[in-house]
Amino acid sequence: MITEGITVVSTNQEYWDASLIRTWRNAGTVMDAIRMYQSITKTDFVNDVPSLKRVPKIGYPWKMGIRTFVASYLSKISNRLWDQPQEKDVLLLRKLKTSSYDTDVSATPDSELQKEQRASKVNNKKMEFANAKYKQRNSSTDWNVNKGPR
Repeated sequence: MITEGITVVSTNQEYWDASLIRTWRNAGTVMDAIRMYQSITKTDFVNDVPSLKRVPKIGYPWKMGIRTFVASYLSKISNRLWDQPQEKDVLLLRKLKTSSYDTDVSATPDSELQKEQRASKVNNKKMEFANAKYKQRNSSTDWNVNKGPR
């Protein structure tokens, strides 16, 4: 058991939350959090995923930074970790113990990213049109004649 102050961590969910927060403080990767969880619980993480909350969804790269994962899918926890000192992590663990907060399935993309994607599509269309116009610039006057070398 892990004891910090009065809090006693005993369930797999609490171990995962503690691993998540500890790895976030150390600026590790998602894989670091998974390894920490496995070393504490002596279980296979993949088998425990269906019963755990706040875990990366299938297909999420485990080598990605934990702060990126938490900021993208657990924004409330990310804000709390940035705002509070490390000494208050025990309070966050207590709060998460009774919380049903889980990863945001519909993580909305940034509005700036959406603007850039739209602008990129428009620019690609303009380039396709310009290339087509360039290729056809003399098609009406060359009578499809191939000239030999001089």
